[in-house]
Amino acid sequence: MTIEFFGLGDQFTLKEAFDLLNSHVARKGEEKKAETSIQYIGFVAGLLTLNDEVEVVIKFPKEMVQLTKTAFFAQMTLLEMP
Repeated sequence: MTIEFFGLGDQFTLKEAFDLLNSHVARKGEEKKAETSIQYIGFVAGLLTLNDEVEVVIKFPKEMVQLTKTAFFAQMTLLEMP
């Protein structure tokens, strides 16, 4: 019998998640749309910890999403805001 572990060691630390607070993001592939319309821009509004796993909460104009570190970097692009 083999046991496979995944995701371990590739999670946000509290400091990493805290440093992302108030950062602006766009979904990958929607970066150009975010330059012209605010509806494609979200911001990291909070963080959650559950069973030693830290996740960030991202607020978009019409929805909120909760992502692990792996999902965050696979699905989101950090935006440089003036």
